[in-house]
Amino acid sequence: MHKRPLSARRSITPVLACLVIAPVTLAESFKPVTEVKNLPEAPALLTLNNRVSALPDGPLFINIWASWCKPCVDELPALNALKARYPHADIHWVALNYGDSLATVREFMTGTEIELPVLLDLTTQFTAQLPLTGLPATFLADAHGQIRYQLDGYADWTDPTLTRQLESLLPELTNPQ
Repeated sequence: MHKRPLSARRSITPVLACLVIAPVTLAESFKPVTEVKNLPEAPALLTLNNRVSALPDGPLFINIWASWCKPCVDELPALNALKARYPHADIHWVALNYGDSLATVREFMTGTEIELPVLLDLTTQFTAQLPLTGLPATFLADAHGQIRYQLDGYADWTDPTLTRQLESLLPELTNPQ
């Protein structure tokens, strides 16, 4: 029996999780991340202008999505309102696409308003280094690039409990010890 290499099996795990689990999974709360200390190096992240980009320095809100993932697509518009709710928060907001081609994301963006900067992980090398269990997923990293919190699954960004939790975590991200 032929076995796929671990990296190939790991790269399809989020796809399967999105297709099988995510439609019925509603994210409940941010959970502390202990598996990854710092954000991985960002190999080959691209902008929509086909330029290599690094993640912004400083505290980060990273939402990982794909155009073929219905819960991801359903969640994206609410991220605009979430970002607008915190105009003075010292945090960078990023919508990181998981594995779609540049052409696919550009076409997708013509019909979708995303006010967050969009970066593409075409090869999924960046996201493969995160404790990603499915799509969509959100990670919070502090000013030193340490990943502190993870939220798995579709998030109702209008839920007062979830937004209060995010508000309570912002000071820890912007002023880490």
